[in-house]
Amino acid sequence: MGNLDVARRLIDDVRAAGAHEFCVCAGSRNSPLLAVLGEQSLGHAVTQSRGESTTATPRDRATEQLRLYSFVDERSAAFFALGRVKLHGHPVAVVTTSGTAVAEMLPAAIEAYYSGIPLILISADRPARFRGTGAPQSIEQLGLFGVYAETSLDAWTRTKPLHLNVEFDEPLLDGPLIRPSGTFSPQAGRRATNDERVELPLAPPGGERVAEGRVRGRPLVIIGGLAAKHRPLVLERVRHAAFYAEPLSGLREHSTITAGERMIARGDFDGVIRIGNVPTLRYWRDLESLDLPVEHYSDLPFTGLTRGALHPIEALPAIHSDASFPGDAGLRARFEQILDDEPRSELAMIRSLSRELAPHTRVYLGNSLPIREWDLAAERKPFEYEANRGANGIDGQLSTFFGWCDPNRDNVCVIGDLTAIYDLGAPWIVPQLGHKRVRIVVINNGGGRIFGRVASLQSLDGSLRERIIENAHDVRFDHWAAMWNIDVTELRPDAGASQRVWERYDELWI
Repeated sequence: MGNLDVARRLIDDVRAAGAHEFCVCAGSRNSPLLAVLGEQSLGHAVTQSRGESTTATPRDRATEQLRLYSFVDERSAAFFALGRVKLHGHPVAVVTTSGTAVAEMLPAAIEAYYSGIPLILISADRPARFRGTGAPQSIEQLGLFGVYAETSLDAWTRTKPLHLNVEFDEPLLDGPLIRPSGTFSPQAGRRATNDERVELPLAPPGGERVAEGRVRGRPLVIIGGLAAKHRPLVLERVRHAAFYAEPLSGLREHSTITAGERMIARGDFDGVIRIGNVPTLRYWRDLESLDLPVEHYSDLPFTGLTRGALHPIEALPAIHSDASFPGDAGLRARFEQILDDEPRSELAMIRSLSRELAPHTRVYLGNSLPIREWDLAAERKPFEYEANRGANGIDGQLSTFFGWCDPNRDNVCVIGDLTAIYDLGAPWIVPQLGHKRVRIVVINNGGGRIFGRVASLQSLDGSLRERIIENAHDVRFDHWAAMWNIDVTELRPDAGASQRVWERYDELWI
């Protein structure tokens, strides 16, 4: 079987699995894959170098139109694909050449793994005889993603990424018979193996992955990220309980706790029920050391703690709890007054932004400070939220946002300055989106200011912390916006006002 036949077979199988969008990063080694994708997108056969044309009858190829996105950066391509899956729920494939290009997809694969997203990673490879030789563009690609990706399309669970690695020999577009590697069909290919692979199955419907007792008494409910289909059920089941709903739950405007997550520590409750994805809250991390029973309801196989029974969301019972949080409303009112007094502070500017945006605007929240400050300060309006909270990194945020953008809706991305700097090349894809309903809001506070509030770093010399840890800078983003011709709003809060707000906020809890 020649290179083009192998490539055509793989692409047909991937399309039959539901992927009709491909993010391609061109190289010589993956040219058979690119040629076939070009063939299918244009509806004609590929012309080989010897002047002959090849034709192939697709095997059960789905009828949806193929869509290609072209990238120069594999990391950005993979995060963009992640965003596309978040948008429409169907698998999206990323196609790379061999070598380090494959490794660039690992951060997005990790995020997709912990978020349960069906991302397909297709890597071209040199023939197996080059492995271990140090030949150019030859690295150990089989098993490169370890536990973070499955390697068989036929056995793919669609609850985590899939890595398909295929070898192409020279000449690339009209060469001899070759054998693909990384199983994409039962008849051909070599399965990538990893003896240390750890399988984490999803909780079975109606069952538990961890056999522990259920939380009784007067529990607090914490709601993390939720799929839209689960929100009506969850809201109905918790309406007789005290609950803290994070933005990604889609239920934040219904939360009974409004003064911020510090209010949780003041509450009167005797257990915690977590619903949805692993929470963003600092309290969730502190819970590891607290002697409280915990129970989890999630469609992902992660407890986020070292204890607690895990159940599917559909098994969530009606929760009746008289857990109380006295003084919540009063503390929220005092916090709002603090923001009124300091309109140039970072938190007040975030609140103003939330007031400016229309209800149901699609809002992508960047990791680190933005998602936490939004949860604390933003108005409780019904926005549609998204974020990469699987592994919580700041890489690939803009790329994911562009992939998630809906051409029929207003899309706003709220990120920090270092997060933007990390993904400066992401707007490359904007002209290919076919629309410009995209706005980026950069909170430019001159560095990674979240580290200024980390207690363990307070003992360091201030100038050292600012230069080495906070990465202080004087970067502005107006030229970057002009370069890509994109809508960028740069919020530049007053450092003194921001410091005063945090000091007064801290005093509320003394």
